[in-house]
Amino acid sequence: MNRKAFQHIAVNKHSGREPNRAEPSVHRAGWVIADKDTILQNGYVKIQNGYITEIGKGRATPNGNEVDYGSGVILPGLVNAHTHLELTALKDSVRTTNGFHAWVKALIEKRADLDMETLKQGVASGICELFSSGCAVAGEISTLGITHDLFSGSSLFGVWFQEFLGNPRDVALKCKKGMYQHVSVAGHAPHTTSPDTLKSLKALSLREKLPFSIHLSESEDERLFFEQGKGQWADFLTERGIDFSGWDIQGKTPVKYADNLGLLDSRTLAVHVNYADEKDLQIISEKNVFVCLCLRSNAGLHGRMPDVKELIKKKIKLCLGTDSLASVETLSVFDEMAYAAEKFPFIPPGEILEMATENGAAALGFPGVLGSLLPGRMGVFQYIPLAAASEKQLLECLVNAAFDESIQMIIVRA
Repeated sequence: MNRKAFQHIAVNKHSGREPNRAEPSVHRAGWVIADKDTILQNGYVKIQNGYITEIGKGRATPNGNEVDYGSGVILPGLVNAHTHLELTALKDSVRTTNGFHAWVKALIEKRADLDMETLKQGVASGICELFSSGCAVAGEISTLGITHDLFSGSSLFGVWFQEFLGNPRDVALKCKKGMYQHVSVAGHAPHTTSPDTLKSLKALSLREKLPFSIHLSESEDERLFFEQGKGQWADFLTERGIDFSGWDIQGKTPVKYADNLGLLDSRTLAVHVNYADEKDLQIISEKNVFVCLCLRSNAGLHGRMPDVKELIKKKIKLCLGTDSLASVETLSVFDEMAYAAEKFPFIPPGEILEMATENGAAALGFPGVLGSLLPGRMGVFQYIPLAAASEKQLLECLVNAAFDESIQMIIVRA
């Protein structure tokens, strides 16, 4: 994504003042996209105490400081529901055409070659890239735990997930629900993490009513491991010191196995599902599981993407993620939307935008709070000086990333 200079503006911060005394602010533009069904020409968003109190066309009700951004569009900050910022420093360094198993091995080796400071510099760079490409909310998956301080100290909203693999003795983590950020847990995948660990992690997240993330039915290696209980992936686990002899996997699909463990419900975010069959998708639908599509990463690593048409047919709630810069060229959700629009032209642009905003926010535990600009939501939006003659043109330009303009990210907090 080649965009012009990026600006991040945080306004309306108050220190030592009662929130209800904050002056309202009115933000105007040629277009306001509150959600996919609420698009206002010559619109405004009124915000007080960090929350949207009013939207409309024309002039806002009196009182409050007013900012007119121009003839472009105000829209919600985008949501990257699945990324790995701690792998940002590996950009362009992990390349293999020998399948997923070989890619994982190469990634582990390359990461081990980098010192902690280099990895952390990559994290900071990744956070900047998220903002510069219009993303305000992220689901960050951290295996090493090194991204927590940088993530929590940033202006990002979302969830920091501590991810667990293998048979760890202790999975205790203080899950925490916050106003702007949550701390929760993730099981890496059914073919890498012991069943007892997965159940313990899910119980931890349920206790605080937080989202739980898991890579599910992602690769051919995973599929064959569940079918045979041996092979390349089994050998790889053994090399890594992971004892899977007690995992009751054979005769099940990864989705069915996860369901049997009690991992699937409305607070679960299943990532990838490239190899999920019709029965698997029915389970996911019935359990109201969110599914995160990482389409560019899947195409590059696996040469395969999920059955998006069937996912939509079963009314499964879809959101978008980029995965890491070890498998994609950018962390831009605009680029992810454009790829989805290209590969699945039957999806209306408004629905793709919904995946990148409201659905992602709900999947990360912020339903009705982030992801739209309706009254009652947090004042988190971006402005793009994009000219459009109609709602249809506006949505198509945004979803296809058919613009080369600067992005202003505006976060209004009490």
